Amino acid sequence: MILPTAPRLSLTQKMIVSFAISGLSLLAALLYSIAGMGTMHRVQKDIAHTDLAAATTIMSLQEIFHAQERLLGRYQILKQQEFHALFQRNRDEFDAGMKHLRQSVPGPSTTQLAAAYEQFAEVADAVFRSADPSPAAVRGRVDQLDAAFEAFRAAQRTSLERKLKESDRRESRTLFISTVLAMGGVASAFLIAVWMTYSFASSINKLQRATHRIAEGDFDHTTGIPPGDEIGSLAQDFSRMAERLKELEQISLDASPLTRLPGNIAIERSLNRRLRERIDFVMCYMDLDNFKSYNDRYGYIKASDLLKETARLIHDVILKINDPEAFVGHIGGDDFVAIVSADRAEAACRLIIEEFDAMIPAYYSDEDRTAGAISGVDRYGVPRSFPLVSISIAALVCHSGEYGSAAEIATAAAEVKDHVKGSSGSNYIIIQGARIYEA
Repeated sequence: MILPTAPRLSLTQKMIVSFAISGLSLLAALLYSIAGMGTMHRVQKDIAHTDLAAATTIMSLQEIFHAQERLLGRYQILKQQEFHALFQRNRDEFDAGMKHLRQSVPGPSTTQLAAAYEQFAEVADAVFRSADPSPAAVRGRVDQLDAAFEAFRAAQRTSLERKLKESDRRESRTLFISTVLAMGGVASAFLIAVWMTYSFASSINKLQRATHRIAEGDFDHTTGIPPGDEIGSLAQDFSRMAERLKELEQISLDASPLTRLPGNIAIERSLNRRLRERIDFVMCYMDLDNFKSYNDRYGYIKASDLLKETARLIHDVILKINDPEAFVGHIGGDDFVAIVSADRAEAACRLIIEEFDAMIPAYYSDEDRTAGAISGVDRYGVPRSFPLVSISIAALVCHSGEYGSAAEIATAAAEVKDHVKGSSGSNYIIIQGARIYEA
């Protein structure tokens, strides 16, 4: 019996079968790689959304706690109830942040931190009730809460290291299996398989290096991966995360420790962004008049309180005018900046002056408030009478193309400020081209 022979395949059919097998192998490798990259992407998003948010929240909570510690110390010395009120306000902020932290990062370290803060708050309440707990008890609760903060950070570092190790393990596994699938049975497309494997390996290694560099604080590191696919999207997420981390770090370092408003670096960045995007805006340069005499008369603690309240007032007024792109910053000392849109500048100036003039008498004694002035010595040592502190606002309208840098705007605004400070009381002036609007 003669068995039938199998039909021979033509060259075209062989090529089709060969490319079909190669294509299936490559498709399997591609699908597995995408699945692995999707998993890594989720890990990195979890790091960005959970660990980064927790780091930001814990930084804010520790700042609030140290502010409360200072307020408690001032109250023990001065026995002024306003420190109690400020302490309670900070406590409400701490409780809100702690609630968010429990929801996002539940666990023993979070529970320990909450318990340590409650114990600190109990000692603080005893101080405000004049129960006078021992300094050692107060110091002990402060040290206990500091230790709880450090324990939380250590737990977060451990969690982050675990996630990074898991990400590395998945990267290695994805690379290995993808390579095996791509190389298996694709002799006719060997070069293509090698190229794809090298491309994936290179991108994954770049992402791995970027992860470690960003974790070490090198926020300017770029992955060098072009956009267009899932790896490129993940690389863009890395870049955006690094930019946000760098921005948060700069804001944290640059912010005024007294008012917590952004400082000069953030102000310059805000101005340059508007110049770069060719946006019309108004820069309001604000300065307190007779502030030195107030400081000499009432001391630096009350002067600092006045600066903090002024910062809060300006911030709240800018919120009231409903300008979503507005910016408020603290240059230093008694100088502040607000950047608003042109159609809201005059309303902002009027409202700031109105609320400031209504607030300022409360910062003087009955005698000085009745007199409307205080006696003091000017910078030349000459005795004279100083009116109550007022606020001068120099508003510079900046149209697209008029200024080339933030430094030019700052110089022009300083010149306008010297003009408005020549008038008595709270005043503002709006400079728009050659036109001047005063009030």
